[in-house]
Amino acid sequence: MKIREIREGEVKLLIPDPSEYSKEGRFDPSWAPVFYNPRMKFNRDVSVAFLKAVKPRSAIDGMSASGVRALRYKIESGVERVIANDKDPKAVELIRKNVELNRVDVLVYNKDVNALLYEERAEFVDIDPFGTPAPFLLSALWSSVRYLGITATDLTALECSSASSARRKYDLTCFGRVSFSKEFGLRALIGRIVRDAAVLEKGVTPLLSFYKDYYYRVFVEVRRGSGKANEALKNLGFYYECPKCGLRIKSEEACRLFCPVCKVPMKGGGPIWLGSLGDQEVITKISEYVYDERERKFLEVLRAELIYNDPYYNTDFLASTNGTRPKKVTEMIECLGSAARTHFDPKGFKTSKPPEKVKECLGLGRTGSW
Repeated sequence: MKIREIREGEVKLLIPDPSEYSKEGRFDPSWAPVFYNPRMKFNRDVSVAFLKAVKPRSAIDGMSASGVRALRYKIESGVERVIANDKDPKAVELIRKNVELNRVDVLVYNKDVNALLYEERAEFVDIDPFGTPAPFLLSALWSSVRYLGITATDLTALECSSASSARRKYDLTCFGRVSFSKEFGLRALIGRIVRDAAVLEKGVTPLLSFYKDYYYRVFVEVRRGSGKANEALKNLGFYYECPKCGLRIKSEEACRLFCPVCKVPMKGGGPIWLGSLGDQEVITKISEYVYDERERKFLEVLRAELIYNDPYYNTDFLASTNGTRPKKVTEMIECLGSAARTHFDPKGFKTSKPPEKVKECLGLGRTGSW
């Protein structure tokens, strides 16, 4: 394996040379013998800042690949005890070289991640797979003493674009993709984490969760006790939306609903997380430890939209279901007053105002079906 040295954050890193694994001038990180994805630097930057903010004494990076995440946790976040693990011997060999290159003390294991997590505990456990994290949630929650970080890239399942995949991986009941699908998917992921935690008599609280590019990233606080588990489970439910008029309904049941106005089948499903997607104080603290202005602005948007817990509205969907021209997001926010942009969708906004006010801002007065 031909390698080259790069730098990410404060870490020197040996990675497979992309030029050796390119095809027709293109390179995909999955083509290299050991995975390193530069596009996930944002994810790692925010993760490093999160650990600086919550200050865990120990961390497990369950699927380390090159070891970049574990090394940054050790060097930049100042975590005292860090474990880097990968089941691929080639990855483990590269991790050890990178640990030696940076002259730090990181424990390196070559184990199946589930086996490792049932053997070791840490205050922060990180699972960053390619695809679904579902097979690793129970072991990660068992291992986590205080915090858990989860990445998911299988948006097709979580957004209910594939009902069968959603059912297999996340035990989601899906009746079709809603207009706020990006937020639905994130809430579906948290919902699965909550249910798996409850099996272990643990409760979880989202501290920071977001959608970016092609993945979801969730950070939760994990607390022991059946009471904590029961409190978290109270925040689960089902969300439905009429594809014709846009009417939204929250429910405690998984059933095929028909719009009471249009009489057509509603889309959506669940169970998904209906509570807050994060903690404003924690996000403020995380913002103090990010040094890229784009990352800081992203976190500012996240913090601002947390005020509004209901799913976002998409301006194109609003226009199509109400027979009007699409309004600019800025126009809707100005009209509504109590509203904010959302990071989920450049044409989306969140608000605490009732649906009637949203319609009024579309220029429909107070007429309409909802």
